[in-house]
Amino acid sequence: MDKKDLKKLVKADFSEFLKELGFSKKSEGVYIKVNDNIIQNITFEFGSIGFTCWVVMQPLYVKDYTIFLHLSFGSSLGRFKSFKRNWWSYEEPVKGISEIKELLIENGLPWFDEYGTSKGIIDFISSGKVEEYGFWFNERYQKQYLGFSLLYSGRIDEGIKALNCMICEIGENAADFVKAYNKDMIELLGRIKENPEETPSIIDGIIAENRLALKI
Repeated sequence: MDKKDLKKLVKADFSEFLKELGFSKKSEGVYIKVNDNIIQNITFEFGSIGFTCWVVMQPLYVKDYTIFLHLSFGSSLGRFKSFKRNWWSYEEPVKGISEIKELLIENGLPWFDEYGTSKGIIDFISSGKVEEYGFWFNERYQKQYLGFSLLYSGRIDEGIKALNCMICEIGENAADFVKAYNKDMIELLGRIKENPEETPSIIDGIIAENRLALKI
């Protein structure tokens, strides 16, 4: 089966199913739901040798270098918790779609339910679940998500500490846009230290900026 026909098959099999779970179509093969200002993202990827499906979370309260829907915090269902396969074959589309739906119900949706809040992300990262689940989510980004989740949850001192650790990992050889982000973060944390009562409004500003850029 070619990609065009497979995309139609995925749409027919998943659109209504995901709609009933509160997900809406963002673009072709991409379905999202927002809970506790965290995007829950189910993305189908159609590669040159096969197709797969990712389950990803992306907090809207995180300030990053650039704003786009990405697949950093999560995994393809074929590698979720344990390795099963990288791709499903275009030659067996019905079997692949069935297996993906089964894995989504078994692993992906429960992950969203258990960890899809700011507290859930804090617990997931703090308890070492990133490694246990086999996610390719590096230490710096873990500190970023942890720090902003703590700020969002009102745990300001802990959030500042985590984000300071992230800042310290950005070296002199970093790209200019990374250095610019580092400078912005130092200024942001300075504002929060001086006026911690302004933290909710600062976080609200980040959320508004991300929502606007992502058209959510």
